[in-house]
Amino acid sequence: MRPKPRRPRELELDEMWTFVGHKGNKVWLWLAVKRASRRIVAWVLGDRSRATAQRLWDALPEQYRTGTWYYTDEWEAYRGVFPAAAHRPSPKGSGQTSIVEAINCSLRQKCGVLVRKSCSFSRCEKMHHTRIQLVIDEHNRRLTQT
Repeated sequence: MRPKPRRPRELELDEMWTFVGHKGNKVWLWLAVKRASRRIVAWVLGDRSRATAQRLWDALPEQYRTGTWYYTDEWEAYRGVFPAAAHRPSPKGSGQTSIVEAINCSLRQKCGVLVRKSCSFSRCEKMHHTRIQLVIDEHNRRLTQT
C-alpha cells in the first residue's frame, strides 16, 4: 500500500499599513499566517517594497521555506521573492487570503497603534515594534490554549 501523498503546508501572507509619529509616516506590517492553525509564523515592519517582502521571507522559520504554498494578494512585491512554483497570488475578494485578513482585523481591535483613525500611536519605531510584538505573542499564546 502506498502512503498518501502529503499535502503541502499553506501560508497566507498580507500587509497592512500603520503609522509612526504622524499619518504621513506609513509603516507596513507584513504577516505570514499558517492556514491550518491561524498562528502567525513570521512578521516584519517596513515599507511596501520587494526588499520588505524579502525580509518577510528571511523571517520565515526554516520548515516553511520548502513544501509550502504561499497565498497572497496580487501585490507585485511578492513576485520574485517567494518561489514561483509555490506562490499562489489571488485577486482581492477570492477568499484565498481571508484568514490573514481576518487576523489583520483582529489585531487592529486589540492594538490601538494598528488602528488608522486613532488617538493611540507610537512616537518611535522601536516602541511600535514592541507593541505589535506583544499583541502577536498574545494572539499566538491564545491559540495554544485551545
